Amino acid sequence: MTLLSSELPTASNPGPFGRKQLQNFLFPEGFTQYNHGSFGAFPKVVQDDMFAWHNRAERDIDRWMRRDLKNALTDTRAKISDLIQCDKDELALVANTTVGVNTVLRSLQFQPGDRILQLSTGYISVDKTVRYICDTHEDVKIIEVPITFPITDKELIDKVEDAVKTHQRLKDGSRIRLAMVDWISSVPAILHPVKQLVELLQSYGILVYVDGAHSIGQVHVDLGDLRPDFYITNCHKWLFSVRGSAVLYVPKRHQHLIHPTAITSDYKTGFENEFAWSGTQDYSSLMSIGAAIHFRKQYGEDAIISYTHSLALEAGKVMAKILNTNTMTPEDHQVANMVNIRLPIKNPNHPKVNPQYFMETLMDRFGVFTPAFKHGEHWWTRISAQIYLEVEDFVRLGNIWKEVIDEINAE
Repeated sequence: MTLLSSELPTASNPGPFGRKQLQNFLFPEGFTQYNHGSFGAFPKVVQDDMFAWHNRAERDIDRWMRRDLKNALTDTRAKISDLIQCDKDELALVANTTVGVNTVLRSLQFQPGDRILQLSTGYISVDKTVRYICDTHEDVKIIEVPITFPITDKELIDKVEDAVKTHQRLKDGSRIRLAMVDWISSVPAILHPVKQLVELLQSYGILVYVDGAHSIGQVHVDLGDLRPDFYITNCHKWLFSVRGSAVLYVPKRHQHLIHPTAITSDYKTGFENEFAWSGTQDYSSLMSIGAAIHFRKQYGEDAIISYTHSLALEAGKVMAKILNTNTMTPEDHQVANMVNIRLPIKNPNHPKVNPQYFMETLMDRFGVFTPAFKHGEHWWTRISAQIYLEVEDFVRLGNIWKEVIDEINAE
């Protein structure tokens, strides 16, 4: 991550950020969004741009679908490629990370004896897709690396390498064909040492698929430096595009292996052609990526990332102090825009200690929401820092959570 500069906005000196940004978003008066990480949010100007693309298509649908669409998609890919440092012809626009993960995993020709390595903290839909591949292929199995935080980067890397070496010692003729690696895991939210993991796994001849669902918009992405075998990210999570917009990276050396999950008449006509047309649908959400990038350029990626990162760190400290607990990560660089705070629950077996009760209580009584989850021996909540939030917002959230937990502990 880029080091913070004193000239850039911070949590205590937000500059153009903080509550003044609320006017640029679609939130109703008095509402505070603490859970940007699940579904994202987009500015009004991005929605306006999406509607403009939609209306353009409807004015002359044949011209749009048959003549203009492909050029518009190419232009969008070019804008993203400038941001994440790769060739636009190595990018495909897809609906979301789940589609991108399925695209690659269901394209690769797994053979008996192939193994897929993944971390236990990987996203559930990715895990289920890997399990589907194992269920539908003879003798293809999972090697899961158990990860429980807090843990240092070195300890995590060592666990992964130990898993690879343990497999090698089996000498049973199997091979680790592919590794699924989170850049930023979802629950718990942790920024992983992704470059070191990619280099380590590739040094053992393993293909590496980086699940970067939460990466673009939270951290600087440089695929020319990272050089994964595959990479997927949701633009609608943190980049501010409309939901249903993601980008899949497949370097040219692997493009002959990969085809869309929905095969069309463009099958085997080249990577760009196959992914440019996925059938009759509304492509306006994909087109909104360009407006999202333009919105962010008003402030600069450095400024946005600096502010949200510093706010996340400060928000975690503030809430942990109110709750008299701690955050999950021992090192600040393991945090991007999301932080996990331990909930001081005395009796984890209390009937109200479950995600459903927490969700209903937060939403119905307080009009807010942050996910609650169990990791290791404790319960945690995940908060999201964003340019429309300030430290005081998290003081309020900390006191809300304290009221909820105090009531449970008193029963």
